[in-house]
Amino acid sequence: MATTEAVLDTDSASLEAVSAYRRDGYIVVRNLIGPKLIEACVDGISGLASGRIARKTTEIAFEPGVDPSRLRPEDREDHIRKFAWYVDDSPPLYAAAMSRRLHALLDRILGTGRVLFQDMALIKPPKIGGAKRWHQDASYFRVSDPGLIVGVWIALDEATTENGCMEVIPGSHLAGPAVHLPELDVNECTIRPDLLRLQDRKPIELRPGDALVFHSLLHHYTAPNRSPYRRRAVQFHYHQVGMQWTSLEEHRRAFHDETGAYAGCTVQKGPVPAGKEFNYVGGGRIHDVRPTDWN
Repeated sequence: MATTEAVLDTDSASLEAVSAYRRDGYIVVRNLIGPKLIEACVDGISGLASGRIARKTTEIAFEPGVDPSRLRPEDREDHIRKFAWYVDDSPPLYAAAMSRRLHALLDRILGTGRVLFQDMALIKPPKIGGAKRWHQDASYFRVSDPGLIVGVWIALDEATTENGCMEVIPGSHLAGPAVHLPELDVNECTIRPDLLRLQDRKPIELRPGDALVFHSLLHHYTAPNRSPYRRRAVQFHYHQVGMQWTSLEEHRRAFHDETGAYAGCTVQKGPVPAGKEFNYVGGGRIHDVRPTDWN
């Protein structure tokens, strides 16, 4: 599939960018957040990892096989897979989620009126950072309309093919919900291979402060990080006002295989290993969007 990638700054959101989001399922935004906020977000992540910043709501998941009790506080960050629910613990991370420039852009693409319902920091540590298999974010969310959800992935370090940048399949959101194969670890739930157009995959390399804005049905993936370089990013999910959280049965009507069996990612293959799951089923911690600037 040949597409012209929409790459823009946030001074204006052109009709071309709106069209590209609908056609491709994503747009790339350069310099969404500036150097001062990038630095403050990195400090926030490092402080939450080490314990220098108190974790009241923040949850942390380590890479498989890592025993955090054996790590010095200053070494923890290089063994963490992801953080969740941190915006109440870190003003800079909250500011990134509420970026005035971001929400002016989302207003143009999706219309006004949304809430933040999920915040994560995706930490793919040097040498040991694991892959995130091909999936659709909507497979994790029991919602009435996946089209009302948007994901925003903001790079805090340079994200390259070498250290595990995001890869996407342009236009894959247009095919609707895909059959996913559950696993014991919810992070390993993945789109059934025969439904992937891997010949069309596209790596999205980003500089610090750049962002990927993407549809909740877009097929996407990140490779392992076997490089010596960090690849830290923050990711936020928003839903437009009017979206509703629904039941497992309602989710099955969207995510099912040819037999009608459930094929989403909100039910694991078996018992969930301790510490391997975040709550994707409900609305998380809802925050009204209050656009702000960071100086």
